[in-house]
Amino acid sequence: MFVPVAIPPHAVAPPPARVLVFADEFFFNASRRTMPAGRLRLQLKNIGEDDHDFRIIGPRGTARAETGIVKPGKLGEIRTTLARGRYTYLCTVADHAALGMRGSFTVTRKKAAR
Repeated sequence: MFVPVAIPPHAVAPPPARVLVFADEFFFNASRRTMPAGRLRLQLKNIGEDDHDFRIIGPRGTARAETGIVKPGKLGEIRTTLARGRYTYLCTVADHAALGMRGSFTVTRKKAAR
């Protein structure tokens, strides 16, 4: 005799927030400026002619993650976990930040698990 058993649903962690950022001379164009707290997968596509990078600075001014140098036409990636807060980002190559390659984004309340 077969007796059906209900299996309790398990909380599944939400997938990482995904962000695509294009880097050109001398600006970034990000696919979003707000994301939920938790895991982040950020990809940096260098569509410019110069090398670029992408560094995330946390709310307390500490560097949190960076892509390293991304050559023209190439793709860099950051995989990290971020808490709520306001973060800044910049290109650390030469004077690129001073020329406009900087900005900020907000990390909001974490999404509920399903």
